[in-house]
Amino acid sequence: MSNHRRFKVNFRGFPWGRELARLGHDVDLFCHADTAILQTHVEQVEGFRIVESPDLLVGALRQGWDPYCAARRGAFLFRENKPYDIIHCLDTRLAVIWPALAYARSRGIPIVSDWIDWWGRGGLIDERRPAWYKASFGGIETWFEEHYRARLDGLSAISHALMRRGIGLGCDPSRCIVINGAADMTTFAAPDSREAARARVGLPNDTPVVCFSGLDVLIDLPLAVQAFEIIRAQIPGTRLLLVGPSQDDARSCASSPEALAAITATGKVPYKDLPKILPAADLFLLPFPNKIVNVGRWPNKIGDYMAVGRPTVANPVGELVELFGRYDIGRLAGATADEMAAASIELLRDPARSSAIGQEARRIAANDLNWSSQIVRLEHWYREIIRLRQHPKN
Repeated sequence: MSNHRRFKVNFRGFPWGRELARLGHDVDLFCHADTAILQTHVEQVEGFRIVESPDLLVGALRQGWDPYCAARRGAFLFRENKPYDIIHCLDTRLAVIWPALAYARSRGIPIVSDWIDWWGRGGLIDERRPAWYKASFGGIETWFEEHYRARLDGLSAISHALMRRGIGLGCDPSRCIVINGAADMTTFAAPDSREAARARVGLPNDTPVVCFSGLDVLIDLPLAVQAFEIIRAQIPGTRLLLVGPSQDDARSCASSPEALAAITATGKVPYKDLPKILPAADLFLLPFPNKIVNVGRWPNKIGDYMAVGRPTVANPVGELVELFGRYDIGRLAGATADEMAAASIELLRDPARSSAIGQEARRIAANDLNWSSQIVRLEHWYREIIRLRQHPKN
């Protein structure tokens, strides 16, 4: 059960449901409808059900805070009376945890939570919420983020930092598991060629292209644009492709009309279209400065970048330290625009090396960092949580 709207479940809930269904499981994924306020929509897709719950709030506010949505979800669960073996709450906001916990407790079903973002206590709430929101609702948001973790049967976390935070709140370490993000090799099974992708977004074939994608969180976009402007000063003609941000977003970051003219911004695109656009890049920028929010999360875009087969320049923060330390998939640079630009220029000026790194990134995505392997771990954990509920003393 997710707190995300339908278009955002591609990053975790959707691939989990798809891969578990491929293993033979009966899966329902509950999410918020993108816009509906009256009707619950049930969709059968890739072997599992997606249940889109109506919500009276609008836009980005549809993230698990509507009591009406919670009531509708609860009514749906109790009306169907389905004998689930386990319920996994993808976050613990009220529209997720209240109906899920009510149904789980009434039916004796194991219930676990997933933790994917560091919201309160210096996290995303300080990055993405206005002062009035933090003053009015910051305590409520943090309470829901933390209160239920140790009261459920287990915790999955997207990062080791969030798992440690959960253990600090009282979660049993033996019932915790880290499930990082992964590469969606079903969606990225056959990315388009560089030439086809560039033709689609109107970029020439004879110039370097660096890319930043962000379908939701754009807090690090200014650093990417600053790094690009330094790259362009050293390698004239370089272009920046922004996938997700709008031209207005680009305009707010560019330092000059000349820099803005070298930026192509697609605006929001469906996730399924990324394999047709991202291959236009020679190199990806993934700014990841040393903030609590980044220490606690996993940048989902790294799986997309690797699946396309291009090198990535990022920062040595959080889960990326271990990932880049284990695999040769790009470069970790200092957190300044100058340092990120220097690492990018080194790769852009060595096409043979960049190509080799990109091929390795694609290989790792397909073999080590794909959702199929991650879901096998998740399935084993589910079985252990169910076993512990049935035989708590063993």
